[in-house]
Amino acid sequence: MLTSKLFLLRNHSRQGTRSILCWTTQTRSLASKPQIFENPSNFTPIPPEDLALQFKHRLAGRKYLPGSQGKGFPEFLTSARQGFPYALRADSADHVSVEKWGQLCREQLDKAIPEYNAVLFRNLPLFDAGDFAKFTSSLGYKPTNYEGGTGNRYLAEGETEVYLSTSDPPDFNIELHNEMACSPVHPKKVMFFCLTEPNEEWGGVTPLVRNSEVFAQLDPEVVEKLVERQIRYTRYLPDEKHNPYASWQQSFMTGDPKKVEEYLKREKFNYEWEKGTGNLFYWYSLPPLATHPITGRKIWFTQPNVHHNTYYKESPMFDGVTLPDHMYPTHTTYGDGSEIDPEVIEHIRATGWRNAVGFPWRKRDVIVLDNLAVQHGRLSFKGDRQLLAYLTAE
Repeated sequence: MLTSKLFLLRNHSRQGTRSILCWTTQTRSLASKPQIFENPSNFTPIPPEDLALQFKHRLAGRKYLPGSQGKGFPEFLTSARQGFPYALRADSADHVSVEKWGQLCREQLDKAIPEYNAVLFRNLPLFDAGDFAKFTSSLGYKPTNYEGGTGNRYLAEGETEVYLSTSDPPDFNIELHNEMACSPVHPKKVMFFCLTEPNEEWGGVTPLVRNSEVFAQLDPEVVEKLVERQIRYTRYLPDEKHNPYASWQQSFMTGDPKKVEEYLKREKFNYEWEKGTGNLFYWYSLPPLATHPITGRKIWFTQPNVHHNTYYKESPMFDGVTLPDHMYPTHTTYGDGSEIDPEVIEHIRATGWRNAVGFPWRKRDVIVLDNLAVQHGRLSFKGDRQLLAYLTAE
């Protein structure tokens, strides 16, 4: 299958796109044969069978999962596999300080993140947001904030760098995405801490997928079209007096429009304030491919599907609501403003979910993701579930 894809692009695309897709073949080969580090000090490797999902989680036809009625959608979510995520159990966790565990985990991350892209730590002595804040600080990464982010995310109470993972309704499924891939400014790593584990029987799984595997299986003509035409990301953010869910005050964490404009000008966004309402439009065009800052390789790093207004049209928050396309919180078009073909959005969604894996959360779990290499999401759930998040600039 990969050979025929490469042949298509050799005949129909430019040199740049051709060399990029040759690279994906190598990446897929590397991902399929992960190196296993032997006996990491202070940790015990967790075998993949211990991360297997205990229940079947339906994807095709799932209510409030964008695109789940489309062609090629997998029936069920697949369990974690060898090396994805790479999982370690902390030994004698209660005999070592939180700060020391941060240092020990950083040693493992420096070795494992480039190889596996996702590392799960289990049994760390973390019990609340304060412990997670100490732990993340001890890792030594430079933090970044969520200014301009599209998710419904707020700081945890009493914290300045630790966030609630999401405040979206539990019956909504959050699509696979890289954090802030719709922006020229995005975190390099994303970390989640399980404060309250969900009952897996009732959902709440965090699916993961490697961008390299998605890229390798996308139709090359779709990739070629997006490379040539680029993707325009548009946001529509009402003033909070009109819509407290997705306001510009919430997104930019300020009530001062001048500070919002400073950010937009600094990052070279186009923007416009709607006359008479105080609502904000802003937009930016980006290619679907980026260069990984560590490996230097071209990577699939984009989210035309997640930003597309069909994401909201399948959300319980917009049940029974019909709006003009430009008045949903986000929308994507080709760079020239023309609509992206529906089958392109459908194909990207199905390809991501076909390659996604999941694992059951346990209280105190911490997972660290290379945000440029791994997408994450959330399946709907019932009952309790609480994750905290931390974002890094490196």
